[in-house]
Amino acid sequence: MSFVREGFRIAGRHKRLVVVLWLVPLIPALILGAMAASNLAPALGQSLFADRALDGGWFVVLMEFRSSPADALRPIISRGLIVMAMLTLLLQVALSAGVVEVLLERDERHPFALGVGKNFLRFFRTMILLVVTTAVLVIAGRFLIRGVFKLAEAQADGRFDLLGIGFAVVLFFILWAPLDLAADLSRISAARHDDRSMVRGFFRALGSVVRRPGLFVPMYLVFLLLPLLLHFIYYQLRSPWTPATVGAILALLAAQQTVMLIRAFFKLGFWGAEITAYRGLDEPEYCRSKVKTRPVEEPVAETPEILEVDEVLEAR
Repeated sequence: MSFVREGFRIAGRHKRLVVVLWLVPLIPALILGAMAASNLAPALGQSLFADRALDGGWFVVLMEFRSSPADALRPIISRGLIVMAMLTLLLQVALSAGVVEVLLERDERHPFALGVGKNFLRFFRTMILLVVTTAVLVIAGRFLIRGVFKLAEAQADGRFDLLGIGFAVVLFFILWAPLDLAADLSRISAARHDDRSMVRGFFRALGSVVRRPGLFVPMYLVFLLLPLLLHFIYYQLRSPWTPATVGAILALLAAQQTVMLIRAFFKLGFWGAEITAYRGLDEPEYCRSKVKTRPVEEPVAETPEILEVDEVLEAR
């Protein structure tokens, strides 16, 4: 847990970076929300029905609008969501590339921009590898859940459905957490040592994570539970009332963005904790290539003294 505390101390030294992590992912969400609202609001007008639909409370209404030829909501919700998800993913990779370089604290000028330019492609390759391994786990989980559903149908007991879903979710996180940590550690190693073998680094870092459960399991539990606790507290405070005035709506908006700002601080603190843990492992070169070229030694110039020694040796 000392790594987590040190990570939050590191995050506290980079407050402007917290603001960047908060504001940049907000841009795709604002664009998509504005496009959806511009299609829904004129059709529904100002009413409680419109407010409920725009709030997402009436899923059936949204699906009717999605399939209606009278508006452009279908491409926004279908293809628009895919495009915005990809854009958000690329933004997260770029932010991670800059964040790691800043948190390494190596006294470089403009470390964030330097990190984005130097680390983006490496981090992107690691992200692709993480997406592929995650997809494999998701597919395996689907087969597991389908098998449990068949068992529940054969036993005529719906409790097996809940048991199977819960077991699949827990098993997914148990298997996915080391992959997530390995991806981050390999990125940190690549940025620290300027190495480029990201696939090799990913699996080397995965080995380090698996061999040290006492270090990484408590740390990842903090990574998982802190955001969940934050959103649970917000939901408990938010659910009893509905904003009905301009002031209440603005207050709710401020509360939502405060939650997102705290999440950005958590994210930066988690990166700081991982960098601290990586340093505690003596900064291994996970992403070093298998064949590493040695520098060619420069020939020594033949000075008069060396020539004189050579003549003496030849005379002997």
